Amino acid sequence: MTVIYDELVDFSTSNKSRERDARELISEMCGQPYEEVDDFVKNMVIVSLSKYGIIRDAYVPFLKNWKWERLPLLTQAILLMSYSHYYFVEKSDKRVVINIAVSLAKKYIDIKQSQFINAILDGVIN
Repeated sequence: MTVIYDELVDFSTSNKSRERDARELISEMCGQPYEEVDDFVKNMVIVSLSKYGIIRDAYVPFLKNWKWERLPLLTQAILLMSYSHYYFVEKSDKRVVINIAVSLAKKYIDIKQSQFINAILDGVIN
């Protein structure tokens, strides 16, 4: 989540392309050589960032009265990660993916965002 969030922050505060070298980004953020980073982490980051547009578009119909761009970047990171986890990286139980997302939101954001994330994920993850 931290790597995804950092890339969203970097992208939103600069004119950089979202196309940074994933190996370099993962190595830099994890503080170890790319080869030593867990495969799950590598897959999660690469998929979340490379499929950003597809994932964002999947959420849009469920964002009633909200726009993706107006969501806090940490909320975006959690949603990107959750969608990637469920659909692309590792087919897990819907409840597990939602529980992880809600736990992260409670820990790093606030209770209202965790409820929002819960509701959105419940709709997006079939």
